[in-house]
Amino acid sequence: MHIPKGFKIDQGNTQDYVLKLHKNVYGQKQAGRVWNKYLTEKLINKVGFTQSKVDECVFYRGSVMYVLYTDDSILAGPNQDDIDRAIADIQAAGLEITIEGDIQDFLGVNIDRKEDGLIHLTQPHLIDQILEDLKMDENTITRKVPAPSSKLLSRHTDSPDFDHSFNYRSVIGKLNYLEKGSRSDIAYITHQCARFSTCPKKEHGDA
Repeated sequence: MHIPKGFKIDQGNTQDYVLKLHKNVYGQKQAGRVWNKYLTEKLINKVGFTQSKVDECVFYRGSVMYVLYTDDSILAGPNQDDIDRAIADIQAAGLEITIEGDIQDFLGVNIDRKEDGLIHLTQPHLIDQILEDLKMDENTITRKVPAPSSKLLSRHTDSPDFDHSFNYRSVIGKLNYLEKGSRSDIAYITHQCARFSTCPKKEHGDA
């Protein structure tokens, strides 16, 4: 890293030298990668987890599954004793974790366990943000089916440009996160609209 202002060196100009870091510093371009590498090595070599070959953010140890997103994580398993042992081993490996009990919310997704064993996932806050961005109120007419799967959006090069009545890219990004988290039923039309984020036309805004 560049030498901070105020430091002096015996010879030469401080602009001609850099500092070699012995420890990761928050804010660097590689900070996220360094943190992930450190945590992964701890979980695998110290705690005994196995990293998934399909999703590198998922780890397994026996019947316990560990899901990681930066510094937010979930421990899940059918046996509470196995989960408690995993927590104790993680702490013994020098990793500080906060235990918040049964999960109710993760990354903006509300998690509701039903009496019949089903798990209901919702994202009400994100949906409210999208409705506000689109200026839709409670009187807006809704549809049970988001869009016909047989219809493809085209470029509509001869149509007028989108009127920017809302931030097209922002709304598409939020819809994309919504369909990944809890609303897979809107995946098709969301991906259709996302194809034209760089130059949306009137038809794309209407969709």
